[in-house]
Amino acid sequence: MPTGAARFPLLIFCQQLLSLLEAGLQLVEAVATLTEKEQDSRQHAVLAQLQASLQSGMSFSQTLAQWPQIFPPLFQAAIEASEQTGGVAQALKRFVAYETQFQTLRSRLVGALIYPALLLSLGGLVVAFLLGYVVPRFSVVFIDRLESMPYLSRLVIRLGLAISDNPLTALLLTGVVLGTGLTLLLHPAMRSWLTGMAWQLPWLGQRIHQFELVRLYRALGMLLRGGIPAVRSLQMIASMAPLRSRQGIDRVIATVSEGQPISMALQREGFTTVVSDRLLAVGERSGQMGDMLERAADFMDAELERAVDRATRLMEPLMMIVIGVLIGGIVMLMYLPIFELADSVG
Repeated sequence: MPTGAARFPLLIFCQQLLSLLEAGLQLVEAVATLTEKEQDSRQHAVLAQLQASLQSGMSFSQTLAQWPQIFPPLFQAAIEASEQTGGVAQALKRFVAYETQFQTLRSRLVGALIYPALLLSLGGLVVAFLLGYVVPRFSVVFIDRLESMPYLSRLVIRLGLAISDNPLTALLLTGVVLGTGLTLLLHPAMRSWLTGMAWQLPWLGQRIHQFELVRLYRALGMLLRGGIPAVRSLQMIASMAPLRSRQGIDRVIATVSEGQPISMALQREGFTTVVSDRLLAVGERSGQMGDMLERAADFMDAELERAVDRATRLMEPLMMIVIGVLIGGIVMLMYLPIFELADSVG
């Protein structure tokens, strides 16, 4: 495997290759052109090996199959099917459209989480400042009355004093907790468990299901429009489906292999919605299943975008309220002993 595989920009490569092919260059000439203009040494090595394989007489799909870490099976299959009809440019165009739409959807979902993440980070820094700096200096006045304070005030002051007396230990523990949490989130088994838990939540589970259906429909539609048989297309998308969905897709494959309509098989296993069920039935009758899958994906994509936008608008003020209550609570607990002292003097 080339050393630059992990950094190879597949979408950009497809877009540039498509532009050159549509301009009239032959495939080998187009790849050679991309190789010559590439400045990045790792990407240049990948393209140079790709060019050498094509010049040795290998087909484009055979060349791509040598690097499965760079070129996913979905892309390889689309190119392999297009070689039989001479439509490599069309296959590239379909893959570029699929990948662009998927990345756009993913970027919208990630973008919706940026502001809440920044808000939580800022709130965490304010809380850390209060506990590590303000509370210890404020507590000097009441250090001799600590045991007579309300429980929560005493707890906050002791926590602040502990952080002030052991800043490196507190910083190390914070780093360990954050690092452990990040490691667990990056672990496939933990992500699968968290996703399974999210599936149990009514609203969130439905949105996750829609996201997965959009990806499944776009991939399946691209393969079917490329001329790949339904069973073969389903077998290929099974590998990219979440673990909990693979058994369902395997049953869909078995049902379609027996001659049942693909729309009926998907509906039986829960891979449709009310709208997509109707659209797929129309696609089955008209012979335009690939186009109908794309239309169904567009419809769900728009629904998902609206749902995420509404959730973001609701979540932002709620998070501000939570952080405000947390910070205000710490300040109130610091001042509570002063109020009690004033009452006792009065």
